[in-house]
Amino acid sequence: MHKTTYQAPRYEGIWPVLVTPFTESLQIDVEAYRQIVSWHMNFAIGGLYANCLSSEMYSLSERERLQLIEVAVQTVKGRIPIAATGNFGENIKEHIIFCKRVADAGADVVMLTVPSFISDDETLGHYFLQIAEKTEMKLGIYECPQPRAYHLGLPLIKKLADSGRFFAYKETSCDIDKIKQVIEITRPTPLALLQANVPHLLEATIAGADGSMNIVANWLPDLAVEVRERGMKGDPSVENLNATLCAMELAQRSIHPFGVKYLMSKRGLPIKAKTRYNRKLSQEEGRCLDIISQLWFEADGSLKILNQMKAKVNQ
Repeated sequence: MHKTTYQAPRYEGIWPVLVTPFTESLQIDVEAYRQIVSWHMNFAIGGLYANCLSSEMYSLSERERLQLIEVAVQTVKGRIPIAATGNFGENIKEHIIFCKRVADAGADVVMLTVPSFISDDETLGHYFLQIAEKTEMKLGIYECPQPRAYHLGLPLIKKLADSGRFFAYKETSCDIDKIKQVIEITRPTPLALLQANVPHLLEATIAGADGSMNIVANWLPDLAVEVRERGMKGDPSVENLNATLCAMELAQRSIHPFGVKYLMSKRGLPIKAKTRYNRKLSQEEGRCLDIISQLWFEADGSLKILNQMKAKVNQ
């Protein structure tokens, strides 16, 4: 079951990695974004990750990145923490400058990706700790899969966790054996393991992971929260819920982020399947999502499987 040795408040729970709504002219739809953030507040999520890969952060200007953070911070009003990526720029000096701007915009934890100019753990550890020494904000680690996948080794994870300067770890190895080792490494430290892999969400939760920063929580925050909470309680009904979550998660994989945006619209959110990426949602893909959405959602956008479970409890 879920255990935590580190006693101070630490990050936990389900964190949607927010997508960015765009207008027809591909400008940020600020009002839609505000409504999306407010909608997420209806569920028992642990926090929100603004300005990440799912937000299309590499296609945004610096001003747009900060705008997403500011709007999210203003909307949640301190009720939950906001994470945001900070180390943009050509070198560590520029990275530190923008990290401070992200903190000034109100982010509770500034996430650091692995820079393209670093290719080994020794250099990476020096880089992360140098930023930690030159800043005062809470820092996090983001194993962003683009433009390349890089996964930290266990000795480096332990070194960063033991430093006391890192508080959130979006781990993307999709390796449950490694995830379990990271749980043991981080348990006595402030570093919360918020692994990203939905198929391992339940197993990682039972093993003691603090939570998950994932894509599916954009459109299924209620189901992801339910799986985590029932998993922590050892509720046997979680197996069916988890199977449904994994099946639904597969529907988004090949067509992210525009497919996720389309599925969010099926839940009543004011978002179009618009993206700054070259690939668009095809008519065939849209038709497929229309059909399977009828299996999952009520007319009001609520989840049929959760409604059915509630109805059984009330009988």
